[in-house]
Amino acid sequence: MAGIFGLNSAAAVALSGELAAIRASLASLGSDIDEARGITGSTEVEDALERFVRDSSDSRGNLDQLLARAIGLVNGLVDGTVAVDTGLAQALGPASGPASSTPAATGGLGGALGLAAAAGAP
Repeated sequence: MAGIFGLNSAAAVALSGELAAIRASLASLGSDIDEARGITGSTEVEDALERFVRDSSDSRGNLDQLLARAIGLVNGLVDGTVAVDTGLAQALGPASGPASSTPAATGGLGGALGLAAAAGAP
């Protein structure tokens, strides 16, 4: 059952970083298109790009809010899992004293439960 609660924190942190990069790209879209003005060689292309930025601003704003929320949720998952994992490892550590080490965040709850199983806890 411990495997059910596992968390690959490296993957979660990478996901959070990728979501932040997407969010930054969306935020800079308008300025990126302003910088491209005159480079495209076509007034029609430039006008189309400006319309795209203008017409998609509401959708990009909504997406920005959703990305910010997703980043917060992923970061909360990592922080919460580490806190629960550490608490379980300390609570379920060997009876002779405190747990010899706190589990790595990569183990998720499985790390703490694994410590308990190794110590002979039920």
